[in-house]
Amino acid sequence: MNLPKIRRLSEKEDLDFVITSAGGCRAHPDSGRRLSLRNSDYVLGKSIIELKLIEEERLEKREVQTKIAKLFTPTDTGRPVVVIDPSKLDDKGQRDYAGIMRGPIKTAVKSASGQLRQSREEIDPTATSVLFVVNNGLAAMRHEELLEHVVGRAKNDTSEIDAVVVAGCYLHGDGFDTFALWPIDYVLINEDRTFRDFEVLRDGWNKLAGRHMTEFVTGRHAETANKEPQLDVVFDVDGCTYVKPAVPIGVPSKFFGEKRPRYNQKTFDQVGPAAVTVPRLSPVEYNRIRPALKGDPLFSSIEVWQSHFEEAMENSTPSLPVVPVDITRGGWEAWKRKNPGVTGTESLRLAANYAFCVRASKLVHAAKSVTKRLPQKEVGDFKRL
Repeated sequence: MNLPKIRRLSEKEDLDFVITSAGGCRAHPDSGRRLSLRNSDYVLGKSIIELKLIEEERLEKREVQTKIAKLFTPTDTGRPVVVIDPSKLDDKGQRDYAGIMRGPIKTAVKSASGQLRQSREEIDPTATSVLFVVNNGLAAMRHEELLEHVVGRAKNDTSEIDAVVVAGCYLHGDGFDTFALWPIDYVLINEDRTFRDFEVLRDGWNKLAGRHMTEFVTGRHAETANKEPQLDVVFDVDGCTYVKPAVPIGVPSKFFGEKRPRYNQKTFDQVGPAAVTVPRLSPVEYNRIRPALKGDPLFSSIEVWQSHFEEAMENSTPSLPVVPVDITRGGWEAWKRKNPGVTGTESLRLAANYAFCVRASKLVHAAKSVTKRLPQKEVGDFKRL
């Protein structure tokens, strides 16, 4: 089962777009030459904004895994699998857990404090200092948790931050359904310095969400997609497996019903493919496709292509069937427009595989639960079968 991936956000391509859409600009156009000065990123209205992208998946660090294992092992002593659920910890344990998880947040707040102070001294001492945190890779923490941690550090560790904005792109998928959430929240820290341009910043963020998701669904992220949907974080320490469950998808599944299965990458990798697809071309479609692939030996004649197709079909076995998929020039060209990086007969094979997956997905989505009472007519039809 292949889960969809999306491109991670970048500062220059995406966050600059947010700020300029809101009417802001770079705080220091010469920042590349200011090697001795640590400055902020943007100016928006009467506010100076420092951007921090949180890239680190905290639970992927070995030293963090060791600390988490030590903290949670007593909650499930002797069990081979331990669920990382902070609610099972006592008050001290929950404080320790929060301290472990907020490491990169504490670092970001400390760094932003100095940068905002420097830029405010240079640009406008009366400006509002805003810390803009974007979750770009931390899946083991809910958006609300991240917001709470950022606000807590901004209040307790510095007096240089007047307001906090926390946003993120959270991709959820189960193999059949895919959802993306783009929350953005604002918390005022200093009552004397209001961030008056949050609404236009949010409008810019929503424009980015629309642009990014359009690119995603039209296949423009095919070569650059590097961010998976939120999955369980799983790691082993001293022979015990620790699992931090992914944030559940709040929308009921039309295919799985009330409960979706948990996605285990190792299990799916071990299972392997259930079938192999091969493109099948009618004489008419062969003649339509051949000019685009005239340099390929398999398209030297229709007899050569048919021989190749028949050889593929002969390799079909009950445990790994070869499934022929009818391909048209129009369908192939449509697939290629969404996947410009693939060429030649490989693009033809992948287009056939995609067409098969689409048809299979439509079939499983059309399935009906046998637990529901069927209309009498349908029951009668089943009896006749």
